[in-house]
Amino acid sequence: MAHLVRTPSLTVMRCGFHLLPLALVSACSGDAATPSEEIDYTEARGGFEEEVSSAHSMRRGDGLIPPPQRRPIQGVYGFTARSSIKFEAMPNSPHQLSATYAFPDRARWYLEPANAERGQRSVRYRSGPQAWELPPGSGEAAQYHGEQAAQALLQLELRRAALLWPHGVDWSGSVVDKPKGALRTAEVETGGQLNARGPSLEAPPSSFFSRLSDGSPFEELRDVEWTDGPFGLRPARWTLISGGTAIWTESIESLDTKVRFVDAHFLPPHLRALPSLGEDNPILLVEVPARYRRRHPLTAKTWEAAMEEARAFIASTASGMASALVDPSPVFELSLDGLPRVLFVRLIYGGETPPEGWEMAHGESALSRLFTNGELPTPALIQELIDAKPEGTASGIPRLRLTLSGKEVKTTQLLLPLSPSDLGD
Repeated sequence: MAHLVRTPSLTVMRCGFHLLPLALVSACSGDAATPSEEIDYTEARGGFEEEVSSAHSMRRGDGLIPPPQRRPIQGVYGFTARSSIKFEAMPNSPHQLSATYAFPDRARWYLEPANAERGQRSVRYRSGPQAWELPPGSGEAAQYHGEQAAQALLQLELRRAALLWPHGVDWSGSVVDKPKGALRTAEVETGGQLNARGPSLEAPPSSFFSRLSDGSPFEELRDVEWTDGPFGLRPARWTLISGGTAIWTESIESLDTKVRFVDAHFLPPHLRALPSLGEDNPILLVEVPARYRRRHPLTAKTWEAAMEEARAFIASTASGMASALVDPSPVFELSLDGLPRVLFVRLIYGGETPPEGWEMAHGESALSRLFTNGELPTPALIQELIDAKPEGTASGIPRLRLTLSGKEVKTTQLLLPLSPSDLGD
């Protein structure tokens, strides 16, 4: 079995996973992890839920091929699907997978154990015809080449085709093969073939599978169960089969079509071009995952008064929430002068339907600066983020997240939301 990624020299605190063509092979050790450049901090761990991408300046590598201009499918420019996974070989070690796609030819998978520690993740990136893997504990991604690249892209395309069914793929090759049912086929531009089999051409498929360029079987999403989705029916559950062996069962818990991630989101950290302002407070490109939130316009005109108002509002909001957890860290929308004008209270909640009075804040990219001394924003700090905005992006209204200890500000995180400027919406 050919490995899709080079075998890195690394140790991790518990199982991480290298995404391979026919299986996910665990790399386990009891040693400490190498510091990671792509880390997801969740509220459960008491940190920032935004994902840190890199702490230093980066330059695009020579020969990097940019992806095509964005084009919508069924009126949307991309989606993020979040799944819970149970490995057949490790039934007591649940994992989570976040799969984000932007159309065309952009993708990112983020796989980690539930309640993961720092560095326990595998990330796969696609930008145009190129693909990379960031293994657990590693700080730099390895690029796939040749047949390995074709296989990595085929894995990405199989999942995209299944989640968007029947859109976004030319399923022109349709054959009724009784008694096995209806078979649809589609050729993949970068190599290989996608297949969808169901009881009839009118019914949704019960299986999606791929074949390599030589016709040999590659992977299968078997025993697909369906539920309502943004385009009609969408998969709710399947079993991943590789090499004839069941690898995991997966429940697709949500599919969000209003994500607005910039192109750098689909590149590994060492290829993202950002300015360096020093190692203490670097500008980072981060992911702000989707969250339910409640908007509260502030009456306070100063930071001291805004923090008091935020504490009181968060406390009163939390007392009325029986089925979810309110994030104790306030997030403020800022004026360009760096003063708070709106409070956002966020909900730690896994349901797909927001509680009454809450709205969905969809996933997005942002520039970030973290201040461990609790520094408050100034017009100059905000302007530095605006000036660092990557080419081809549009910036939104700046925000500040505070971590409080009693009445003391422990850390602050200044965020400038970004979105692609070529979506036309």
